[in-house]
Amino acid sequence: MTAPVRFGVVGLGEIYQLAHHLAYQRADGLQATVVCDLDQSVAERTAQSLGARASTDYRELLEDDEIDAVDLVLPHNVHYRVAREFLEAGKHVLIEKPMTVDAAHARELVALAADRGLRFTVNENTRFIPAYQAALDAINAGEIGDVTLVRTLISGNEFERLGNPKLWKGRQDGSGGGTIIDAGAHSFYLLKWMFGEVASLRALSDRLVDVSQVEDWSIVCGRMRSGALFSVESSFTSGGPWNERLEVHGTEGLIVVDQHQNPPAMIFHGKRDHAGTSLPGTAYEPTTWKYTSIAAGIESFARSIAKDEPTAVAPDDGAYAVRIIELAYESVATGRPVTL
Repeated sequence: MTAPVRFGVVGLGEIYQLAHHLAYQRADGLQATVVCDLDQSVAERTAQSLGARASTDYRELLEDDEIDAVDLVLPHNVHYRVAREFLEAGKHVLIEKPMTVDAAHARELVALAADRGLRFTVNENTRFIPAYQAALDAINAGEIGDVTLVRTLISGNEFERLGNPKLWKGRQDGSGGGTIIDAGAHSFYLLKWMFGEVASLRALSDRLVDVSQVEDWSIVCGRMRSGALFSVESSFTSGGPWNERLEVHGTEGLIVVDQHQNPPAMIFHGKRDHAGTSLPGTAYEPTTWKYTSIAAGIESFARSIAKDEPTAVAPDDGAYAVRIIELAYESVATGRPVTL
């Protein structure tokens, strides 16, 4: 029996508690050896629940021989620095999206990991959502013909965190931006994974939460190298639950994925198919889809280490998403389209 991959977890905030913790509870090929947070009580409580050690200083984990890999769940602005320290210390690194706030830094980390023979990637849960995989299978099978338009919408309620200047979420120096870098990271990864590279884009953004320093609405649109058009819309000012929607329009049909639609993935064949058909292998799980897919990403990363094989989320694709984010912000700043 293969020994479990031993993780140190740095950052035990909300998304760790809601999603990452599930992977360490299930302990499927992995275990949490050390958990670290600036809040000692949170670190100790989490450690006790997992049979792990607690720490309040991530630097203690750098030379810890009982750790094979780290799971970094931190504010965006420290991703590069902390990930680099762990790669230089010889640890495999899984990091929350976005990979970094700077495209050059993302490429640097990918190259450093490859040079050291280490696994490194972003924990992009998009790759582990069954509805998206079912959509990709249908597209690759030619069920909707040639793709003509891809539309994504990610929406959620961030009024509280954006409205609190003490939190990093609404600060430019903490998050690196708003919807484009935060929610957009998911959609730009999805575009690359499912449809290839972007050829050109233009972007708009706006802000409704006045005390915040970052945009809470954005739309990035353009053309893929395949010739298909795309639009990526994101909002942090929806009063509803977090949701993701994907529409893939083709010359012969349409696929709609919506996590609050039952069933969540539907395919429509031709202009007279008003009823549509559910895509196989997808279940209606409106309260858990996000968290289980994040946990699945951690488990997949552990398997890639144990089996010495490439990660399911290609690190180059995570870095590519950061490049598109940078270009989107360039378009917002200049008011002009950008050609890649």
